[in-house]
Amino acid sequence: MLRAILWVLTLARVVLIPFFVVAGLTAQELARAGEDPSVPRVVALGLVVVMGVTDLLDGWIARRFDLASQIGAVVDAVADKLVQVALVAFFTLSVGPVFTALPLWFLVIVFGRDLVLLVGVSVLRLRYGPLQVVHRGHGRIASVLMFGVLGWSALGLPMWGLLPLMLGAAGVSVYSATIYALDGAAQGRAMSGP
Repeated sequence: MLRAILWVLTLARVVLIPFFVVAGLTAQELARAGEDPSVPRVVALGLVVVMGVTDLLDGWIARRFDLASQIGAVVDAVADKLVQVALVAFFTLSVGPVFTALPLWFLVIVFGRDLVLLVGVSVLRLRYGPLQVVHRGHGRIASVLMFGVLGWSALGLPMWGLLPLMLGAAGVSVYSATIYALDGAAQGRAMSGP
């Protein structure tokens, strides 16, 4: 039963992406038309919170009840990356007065990090076979900081407070990606033998 809950929590994040985009776009359109964007804005913010909480909750349940599995770790990581890239892209590319826009450099870092990890994992899998995906503390910290950035942007708070949060999220994300890349390369070398 708990394993099914883990799958629902993980997949819910991905399923909620289009609902977030619709709510966010609706809020922006209403604001541009001079109408009250409060309801869709609250819905968009609520969806960011739900996606962040489900990310933390599924990991906690998996660790607490010893339900972690390799396939679960991979699917969870993919869901996290899809949500993060989609929401950062939205807040970067969406034009309007409702949300605090994220700078393009932040999108480039988030997308670039995930692209490097995807290419790296794909190359290592083709060359050496399946790799063990192990979630680590720095990955969780990167996710928490990323959802902090997304929540700040969804609230439409000032950029002066968002910049340090973005720099922290970007720094920890790059560090985390580097560690994961080095782990994958070490696994590949170990599989290839001496």
